[in-house]
Amino acid sequence: PLKPPGGRLGCARCLRFAGGYGADAKPRGRPVRRGTDTSYSIPANTTRKGAAMANRNIKLIAVDLDGTLLRQDHITLSPKNREALTRAADEGIEVVVATGRSIAAVAPQVLELPFLRYFITCNGSLTTDREGNVLRAAPLPVDVTLEILEHLTGMGGFAIQLYADQKMYISRAHWEMRDVFHLPVFHLKALFSDGESIVESLAERAKRPGSHLEKINLPCLTPEQKAEVKAWLAERYGDRVRAVSTMPCNLELTDREGSKGAALAALCRTLQVPMVQAVAFGDADNDIGMLEAAGIGVAMGNADAAVQQAADRVTLTNEEDGVAHALRQLLEW
Repeated sequence: PLKPPGGRLGCARCLRFAGGYGADAKPRGRPVRRGTDTSYSIPANTTRKGAAMANRNIKLIAVDLDGTLLRQDHITLSPKNREALTRAADEGIEVVVATGRSIAAVAPQVLELPFLRYFITCNGSLTTDREGNVLRAAPLPVDVTLEILEHLTGMGGFAIQLYADQKMYISRAHWEMRDVFHLPVFHLKALFSDGESIVESLAERAKRPGSHLEKINLPCLTPEQKAEVKAWLAERYGDRVRAVSTMPCNLELTDREGSKGAALAALCRTLQVPMVQAVAFGDADNDIGMLEAAGIGVAMGNADAAVQQAADRVTLTNEEDGVAHALRQLLEW
């Protein structure tokens, strides 16, 4: 039943998000000679809790998609990453997707992996199994959602998207201004593919009885707009609303329990896997909680400095198959 549209993310201001893509990206870590080749070992932050964890004790791998598992085009799952995850699954390790996307937007190449059983989506607001059964939900309250939508609409000057019931919605007014707002190409494809995603009013959509309101997404903000929104949220809600970024220009709003870290901890409890036996991979602000919660948190070489600081280890970039590289070292292949 899971047949999402393909596509890629990236508005005009985000084509170089996280600063580590492309031919100029430099791998992180210590060079290690292996015959005539030079590869890179993963530098460990020995002050963190998971640095000394026995490699063969890993029972679960949680992996982010954009900027982590997937290539720069936000579509491609490389053969090396596919092979590494398949080998880990064959060894009995649970592999879990942990993404800011909804399940409908997970890349087809990822959904095709037969061993994936669980999905943490919308930054941790929803955890489902492959059949769509909900294991955990942390939605935004309706009243909070309506108040935020009213305030953001009053600010003006940027697009607003509502994620509800695992679908992305945008108002018709903002849809008609999509070129002005620099909506990411991936979002355009998703919206084009489903006529129900363009609504007259996000507020009215949020009021629909029984809806699960996963997050509010602001896909393309100026630095000034981003700072203003974050300041207002902090003043109005304190820590009740989380505001994280997956790219330099965006801001994603969830309930405070809607985090990848909290969702990963809950899933590990359900599966009876100690957190110390989980390894997490990520590259962005919304991954920090997950990297800190897991027994070993691995940041990508293209991750921001704050994300790398929160991790136990830093691997190569997503363009260099950093996930596969780290798993080979952690699992001693």
